[in-house]
Amino acid sequence: QADRADQERRTKAPGSLLGLHGIPILVKDNTATKDKLNTTAGSFALLGSVVPRDAGVVTKLREAGAIILGKATLSEWSHYRSSKAPLGWSARGGQGKNPYTLDEPCGSSSGSAISVAANLVTVSLGTETHGSILCPSSFNSVVGIKPTVGLTSRAGVVPISPRQDTVG
Repeated sequence: QADRADQERRTKAPGSLLGLHGIPILVKDNTATKDKLNTTAGSFALLGSVVPRDAGVVTKLREAGAIILGKATLSEWSHYRSSKAPLGWSARGGQGKNPYTLDEPCGSSSGSAISVAANLVTVSLGTETHGSILCPSSFNSVVGIKPTVGLTSRAGVVPISPRQDTVG
């Protein structure tokens, strides 16, 4: 996908210089992608499950030309599995660490913030219910944007709270 996007940009193919054409993006592992990537919310319980379609935000990213590079780790079940588990820990991903201090990265979208802070990608999508974008952004020295609830589609995202969940 990246090679094709690069070639299209070199030849200035129609649409290749617009939007997110060829930009690699990670999405939090609670966001459905209808491809070979697993959508597990950080849990082995969902490993191998098949989602019916891309999440709404993933569909829009792909339409804009973005390449979904992979899934960012998270606090398992967006940290609603256990209040005693360390933030940034999941069975699938282990303990995420702030790349600057190697301390706890904060929040359930920790892998999204870590990946940007470590310069693995420029853009990574997370989800927030209560501090899951803002806290990891702050702890990992990156910009996090938490849209107003309802302004981004939550279709295809493992839910926590219909009154608080947002994708950003």
